Amino acid sequence: MSLKIINIYSIDDFLTVDSTIISVDNEIVSADQIEVIPDDYVLRVPYRFFNSQVKLILWNEIKEIKNTLTLTAIETNGEMLITFAHIFKDGETYEVRITDMDDRLIWRGNILSTIQTDLDNYILHKISDNNIIKI
Repeated sequence: MSLKIINIYSIDDFLTVDSTIISVDNEIVSADQIEVIPDDYVLRVPYRFFNSQVKLILWNEIKEIKNTLTLTAIETNGEMLITFAHIFKDGETYEVRITDMDDRLIWRGNILSTIQTDLDNYILHKISDNNIIKI
């Protein structure tokens, strides 16, 4: 299986892909990622110490975007529960840190956003886009 790489900005007025499923004739249209917009996410983590007022720092290293959310955490059964809202895009990864308001580290980890629902059989490079990578 081979991948087809298309630089969409160097193509003239029309883009045609060798599939009857995809047809794009305007550079304004972009369908390269799916946004996942839930009501709220709940992050359940172990902690070094508990503080109810925390900062959740999401760092997308590839895009170099940092998003800091100030939140209220609750403690239950030795875990910290944090409810937050954020727009994730399918396939993006984030470095995550939870700190208190004085920037002391409480927890750190990673998030991989996905629209796949069968997480027991998760495939990192699932081919669902006709093997086309948009640059």
